[in-house]
Amino acid sequence: MADYPEWVLAHKRKGTYINFQNGKYYLYAAHSERIPGTDKVRRVSDGYLGRITEKDGFIPTRKKLTGDVLVYEYGLSAVVIPECERIRKRMSRDFREAVGFVVVSGALSCMYGRATQEGYESSWISIRFPGLDMTKNPTKRQQAGSLRVAQMIAGILAKRFGDEYDDAILLLPLVHMVKMGSETHLAKIPAGTRAFIEKHGLVFREEI
Repeated sequence: MADYPEWVLAHKRKGTYINFQNGKYYLYAAHSERIPGTDKVRRVSDGYLGRITEKDGFIPTRKKLTGDVLVYEYGLSAVVIPECERIRKRMSRDFREAVGFVVVSGALSCMYGRATQEGYESSWISIRFPGLDMTKNPTKRQQAGSLRVAQMIAGILAKRFGDEYDDAILLLPLVHMVKMGSETHLAKIPAGTRAFIEKHGLVFREEI
């Protein structure tokens, strides 16, 4: 092994190696493979991990993203989605293939004031209830069903949050989920919203 400074070697782990180039130190992942037909072993690089400096230590490389970066309303959706799933089961016989549209349009109306395609696509509810078209004209029966769903969800939220129902509708949509390629991450939650979440014992995970 090369005679690297201790502050560099402190960041070396099993399955990695250090490369010194142009006065800078770089850390790579690697594994060993036997050279066919010989007893010799060669090192195979598994990719660049980051740079090492004396001042900042290990600086990991930024992941390259593939695809779009998408931001979804998540906080209110996380509370409402389990209720939607239960309501869908109860109403599936009445609305059959349209039950998803009826339930989601009712949920969106309760959550955001009305059901729109834009609201649907920007809400995490579209991840759990995919492929719906909020622009189509509902039948009178479907309208009545959606209104019923909206009232049911409003009642559930009122029971859950009591006098702070309006605060729930205002603050919870400020919790966002960021989808980057195949990864999802909760965005930083505003302080006031976090206090409300903690008060009501809500726990948000990256999958619901």
